[in-house]
Amino acid sequence: MLIKFKRDAILKPLTQVIGFVEKKQTMPILSNVYLKKTGDNVIIVANDLEIQATLTTSEIEGEDFTITLPGKKFQDVLRSLPSDDVTLEFVDNKVNVKSGRAKFVLQSLPADHYPLLQVQADVVSTVTMSQKELRTLLGKIQYSMAANDTRIFLNGMLFEIKENDLNLVATDAHRLGFVKVGVPNAINPISSILPRKTILELYRLIEDSDEVVTIKFMPTQVVFETGNKQLITKILEGKYPDYTRVIPVQNDKLCLVNREEFLHAVQRVAVIGIDKLKTLTLNLKPNLMTISCRNEEQEESRDELVVQYGHDTELQVNINLTYVLEVLQNTTDEYLQWAFFDNQRSILVTVPNATDFKYVIMPMRA
Repeated sequence: MLIKFKRDAILKPLTQVIGFVEKKQTMPILSNVYLKKTGDNVIIVANDLEIQATLTTSEIEGEDFTITLPGKKFQDVLRSLPSDDVTLEFVDNKVNVKSGRAKFVLQSLPADHYPLLQVQADVVSTVTMSQKELRTLLGKIQYSMAANDTRIFLNGMLFEIKENDLNLVATDAHRLGFVKVGVPNAINPISSILPRKTILELYRLIEDSDEVVTIKFMPTQVVFETGNKQLITKILEGKYPDYTRVIPVQNDKLCLVNREEFLHAVQRVAVIGIDKLKTLTLNLKPNLMTISCRNEEQEESRDELVVQYGHDTELQVNINLTYVLEVLQNTTDEYLQWAFFDNQRSILVTVPNATDFKYVIMPMRA
C-alpha cells in the first residue's frame, strides 16, 4: 500500500490534534493517532478517552487504508523531512515514511483496537455561531478556570443555555469570569461543565474566522463541529456553584480606566512585584489611581494613572497581580469599569454600558 501527499496536508491537521493525544500512557494505543483514508480524504483522530478531535484533510493520493501511528513521532518526522513531497508505504506492522533521500520506519498498532468515541444521538440543544465569536468568548475568561482543584467542577468551564442566552462561566474560587451571547434558536435550557483540557484545546482548534461552528449538547457529551473538524468531549459530573450569588450588585465606587494604559502601568510595577506575594496595591483618590508593588526584599515600585473616579472616599485595595494582568491582557475594549464597595469585598470589572462580560476578583488580605 502506498500513498503520496504534500507534507502540510497531514502535518497541519496533525499539529492541531496532537494536544488530544494521551500523555499518561494509560493505553499504549492512545499515544497514537488514528488515520483513515477514503477516496481523496483522510481523517486524523486523537483522543484520551475523555475528549476526541477529528480533522479531515484532502488531496491524498493512493489506496484507501486505516492505520494508527505514534502521534508525536509522526509529527516530528514530518517536520524534519527535507522535501514537501512525502510517501507512506505500509509493510506488515510498520510504516515507511519517505521524502527525498530520507527514510523513517515507524511502528503501527492495529487500527481496530483504537477506542474511537461515538457521538450520542440524543441531542438536547444546538447552538450555532461563528468560530471567531466562540473563540473571543473563550479567550475572555478561560484563564479564570482552576487547574488542579479538588473540586473537580472548578477545573473546567460552565456552558449554560438559559433564557435564549449562552452563558460561559469560569472560576477558581478566587476570581470569576462570565460572558454571554444571545442564542435565540436554542430550544432547551441545559447546563454542562466542560473539562479544562477541552477548553484549552478547543481554543487552539477553532480559527479566527466567520466559518460556522455548531455546538450540540447531549446529556453526557458536548460536540463542536465545523466544516472539517469535530471535537467530542465528555462533561464533568457535579453541580456548578450558583455564580450569580458572587457577582456583586452593590459596588457603588466606580472607576473608569483606559485598559491599555492600566495594562502598561501594571506591567511596569510588576517588574518588582512578580514573586511569591504577587500583591498589587491600588490607591484611589478622586480621578487618580496609584499602582504599587512591594516584594519580599522590601523593594518597591509605583506608577500613577489619571482615571475617572468621582467618589469622595479614598480607597486602598490589595489584589493578586496575576488576576489583574490576565483580564487586561485578554480583553480588547478601550475602557473597563472597576466597581468597588470597600477593601474587603469582591471587585466587579465590566465594560461600560454592556452586560455581556463580568469579571469578579476577591481582594487579598492586607
